[in-house]
Amino acid sequence: MFYLPTDEAVETIDREQLTQLEFVHDDVLAQHPEAQQRRRADAERAARLTNANHTKSTIFFRTADGHTKRVRAMVLTAHSQYLTLKGDINLPLRSVLGFEL
Repeated sequence: MFYLPTDEAVETIDREQLTQLEFVHDDVLAQHPEAQQRRRADAERAARLTNANHTKSTIFFRTADGHTKRVRAMVLTAHSQYLTLKGDINLPLRSVLGFEL
């Protein structure tokens, strides 16, 4: 289970709203190399779960204005720099805090 280290209320958005958001330019996990490795493994696992079982994952991410949000979506592909979600929507991996799979 993913632990979100914040007291901030986390807004849940629809995947279509991702195209209207601006994302951070620096990696939100830049100071945590172990968390980056975990994020990468979880991204690949989310893609495998979607492709094998049509399972949605909950993705926690940070926007450019510093707010933490979550989206529940199918991860079709986990690229090195971004995730491709159902509907051909891309989410930069650098903005992802973690996953609930």
